[in-house]
Amino acid sequence: MEREALRDLPPEGVEGTDLPPSSVPAPQAALLTRAYPPELIGSAPQCADLAEWLTRSGCETTVFTGLPYYPGNEVFTQYRDFKGGHEVLNGVRVERLRAMIPRKGSAKARIMAEASFLLAGLWARASGRLKTKPLVISLCPSILTVALGCLVRQRDGRHVAIIHDIQSGMAQGLNMVSSGGLVKVMRWCERTVLNRVDLIVVLTDHMADQLRELGVVQDIEVVPIWVDTDRLYPETHVPRVPANDSPATPALPPTAARLLYSGNFGLKQGLGQVLSMAEDLQRRTDDVEIILRGSGAMRATLEDEISARALRRVRVTGLLPPEELRHGLAEGDIHLVPQEPDAAAFAIPSKIFNIMAVGRPFVATAKPHSPLWHLQERSGAFICVPPHDTDAFTQAVLRLVRDVPLRRELGARGRRFVEQHYARSHVLGGLARRLDALYAK
Repeated sequence: MEREALRDLPPEGVEGTDLPPSSVPAPQAALLTRAYPPELIGSAPQCADLAEWLTRSGCETTVFTGLPYYPGNEVFTQYRDFKGGHEVLNGVRVERLRAMIPRKGSAKARIMAEASFLLAGLWARASGRLKTKPLVISLCPSILTVALGCLVRQRDGRHVAIIHDIQSGMAQGLNMVSSGGLVKVMRWCERTVLNRVDLIVVLTDHMADQLRELGVVQDIEVVPIWVDTDRLYPETHVPRVPANDSPATPALPPTAARLLYSGNFGLKQGLGQVLSMAEDLQRRTDDVEIILRGSGAMRATLEDEISARALRRVRVTGLLPPEELRHGLAEGDIHLVPQEPDAAAFAIPSKIFNIMAVGRPFVATAKPHSPLWHLQERSGAFICVPPHDTDAFTQAVLRLVRDVPLRRELGARGRRFVEQHYARSHVLGGLARRLDALYAK
């Protein structure tokens, strides 16, 4: 088979984009993922970036995904009667497979949902709807989605697995799995499937080390999450956007600081740490407001706990639409990035790069020597505190509340750091060169 890099083909529809002409090595590609817009958080935005970049570069790209539901546990309202099977989003053909939605946060419920997606994909493959492609990219944490990708790759094609989470480690770290036998089965599946792909892409060196410990011997490349630094940039004046879906908090003085958490309300995020910090902070100052902006399985529990603790300055609101992302991020004077420590050991939350892109500081919880802790040492753009250390969390937040020049300095460092290391054109350009090298073998 003659292989031609797309760098030699005239890119279609790239006028006005910040991305260079790609060297993606195949004229046709399939992206297999459970995460895709209109889902707003998690891996969905990065999957859309990748698919649109491939398409703009002249690669005929088809996304195979499910009906959108994350971070909740129900299909989005506008898709409940979705019968077409496919749609076109920003020039990308998106095939929607009907699969089970995990109604509970347990590992078994998630495995059943992922098995359902695999079965839906197998049926699509048998019926001819899902055809083999010379380039297949599959997204994990669902190792079963990667297994489906192995069946979609052409005989002389290439299969790249992008790992955003190591599922067995995350499930064990969050105590989602009580059976040691189930963890062993999950690790066997991960090792067996990943050793059948041509290239594994991970977010950090730590994740690569974890896969080696699992017995994965295939090539592993570290490619960090990217951020669109042209779309997300610092704002000098940010109007306060009122929240309409929670009771108004008491009036704040003009100098009050707004603390913002934005993202999923799930076990992995460790939001109980924010509530404990808020309770401690409430005893020390009344010049702050805390906004929890998001959705997910833990929302009702969070709201009950806020009421039980009588937290006067904490509000829960819904996620903003994509076009308001920059303004929404800039609303926070200080961002909060809590994580459950054993889950956070496997990855770096992608939201932090968006926060840095808009020039805002944040306080994160992480174990010393973890990837997030090392990133803080490299960037100097945020503060890390040990997980579940309420006093350290409160002290770090108070330090930023009281020191406006420090907030500005950290925000400026963050912006410079993402421009140098995590800009979308830089990261995706490097990935394109790696795909070319893979395809030339």
